[in-house]
Amino acid sequence: MRSFLASNTKLKVLALVFALALWFFVAGQSRTEVGFLVPLGFKGIPKDMVMTSMPPDELEVRVTGPKLFINNLSPTQITAEIDLSGAREGLNAYRIQSKDIITPMGVEVQRLRPSSIEVKLEKVVRAELPVRAKLTGRPAAGYRVADVTVSPRTVAVTGTEKEMRKIKEVSTRPIDISGIDAPLNVKIQIDQAGLELRSLSVDSVEVRILPRKER
Repeated sequence: MRSFLASNTKLKVLALVFALALWFFVAGQSRTEVGFLVPLGFKGIPKDMVMTSMPPDELEVRVTGPKLFINNLSPTQITAEIDLSGAREGLNAYRIQSKDIITPMGVEVQRLRPSSIEVKLEKVVRAELPVRAKLTGRPAAGYRVADVTVSPRTVAVTGTEKEMRKIKEVSTRPIDISGIDAPLNVKIQIDQAGLELRSLSVDSVEVRILPRKER
């Protein structure tokens, strides 16, 4: 350790002098202010809840610092993120503070706009819903659909309580059975158009349509 400290003493002293000179140069510069639009993010959302309100996507952040820092500063170096780990179900009001903003060293937050936001959280519920095969067309003349089987017959879905109250089943995309006179097996996607769900356990199912000749 002693030999390490003793070696290259001149270079180390020179580096220290240079660092101190740079620091005093930066610190002695006049300070300036600039504003950026920064994406507003959220973290710590409770696992059993989802955000159902639409808070602003961006935040205007005005910062000050030495000209040397500010002139080379870009919005990507600033992060705005609000911690929702303490949020409760319903409407939550947050006052955005400097601690929610991460800036490079030497740059200080002066003002934020908006300075407060409201975030609405709702509980997520899970349910098992039946899957209905949606058929279009008619089998061949003299045939009728005798049986339709769907595998899996049910899917697990999640959504808010309000969303789930409106849904009793899910259906597949249309399956054209026009002219069939023999069993038809298809893999078909679940029709998610118009569904306000947070997740589906599967996005497609196997469907078997069995036509039978009419007597």
